Amino acid sequence: MGKKPKPSKTPLGERLVQTREKLGFSQQRAAFAETVGLTEPMLGYYERGDRTPDALALSAYRTEHGVSLTWLITGQGDMFEDTSKGPAPSAGVDVVLLQQLHDTVQAVFVECKQTPPPRAVTAEAGELYNQLLGMVADIRDKAVVAALIPVLRDRFKERIASAEPGSGKREAS
Repeated sequence: MGKKPKPSKTPLGERLVQTREKLGFSQQRAAFAETVGLTEPMLGYYERGDRTPDALALSAYRTEHGVSLTWLITGQGDMFEDTSKGPAPSAGVDVVLLQQLHDTVQAVFVECKQTPPPRAVTAEAGELYNQLLGMVADIRDKAVVAALIPVLRDRFKERIASAEPGSGKREAS
């Protein structure tokens, strides 16, 4: 166990190591191997590039961890095709982002000269947050989130502006 693993000889081997580490198994090759139905020595062969994994071994990465086979094989695209199977975000709701969306909703109501019903600002901010979650691969990517907030704001403003003032009826998003 005191041996330092030799570097991967192949790009595929490097991506296999990168995947294991991203999933939180940096120092736990045996535990990770078990999740994909391999023995620890076999996983080591694959990661070092001594052997090439077969389709069954690669498909276990996708099935068990949501890893994109395109990324795994070619290195192109995103590591995870199914973000729900990827590593969980390190924190819960981004409170600062939620407050920013709250302020955005409140400003749109003011611009449209509408008084929101009780709790509507909070509810609409939560809805924008959920829409944002559906639009981004990683809510922690500040640049992408910052670029999408104006889009969400404009869509929300269109929806509010087209609602009948005072009717309390707004179109569902």
